[in-house]
Amino acid sequence: MSIRFVHRGTGSVSRLAWGLIPLAIIIGVLLLLRPPASDPGATATQLDSRPGAVLLAVNADSSTTAASPGFVPPAPARRDQVLQRLGQFRSDYKQLAPAMAVRYPVDSPDGAKLADVLTEALSQFGLDRGAATSEPIPDNGGENRSASIIVHTAQGDEETVRRLLQALAPYFSAQVLLIFDDTRINELTLRIIAAPAFTEDGLAVFR
Repeated sequence: MSIRFVHRGTGSVSRLAWGLIPLAIIIGVLLLLRPPASDPGATATQLDSRPGAVLLAVNADSSTTAASPGFVPPAPARRDQVLQRLGQFRSDYKQLAPAMAVRYPVDSPDGAKLADVLTEALSQFGLDRGAATSEPIPDNGGENRSASIIVHTAQGDEETVRRLLQALAPYFSAQVLLIFDDTRINELTLRIIAAPAFTEDGLAVFR
């Protein structure tokens, strides 16, 4: 009698455990899909468009944040956000194999340090094109206007480049000029053409 009771009780517990598995799976999926609780700078908003170029505001909500000259390393929370986004970007575009070099002005030590930060993050996912290097600011005949960063890309890759900029956005707030030409997606170059200031938690702000 008691043996049969124990057997029935054990069977009930087993059925209950199996019944909870789908619920656990659903909860796990929802947690994975949930956006981070604190995820600033998720957007790359178009400000202007003209033949052959688009001007974007990347992380525009942080453009008025108090910042001052002098490099400040990104806080761990910012680094975690960038790495999470780049990991998702790499997964989404693994067949396309994008790659980006970072360049900075020869007279901007703060720009150099930001370039190193960006390159280090890209390199974690095989998205870099070697170490960041300096170069003279390119003469675009006034085309850059208020942009602090310039990226050359094929127009057909615009959406991919926007996604990549959004992944890096927790590191900087800037106006970015996309110039459309025949640049291949695995030969992208992000050019910093102005000196950034930095917030207390290491956000580079271009004004």
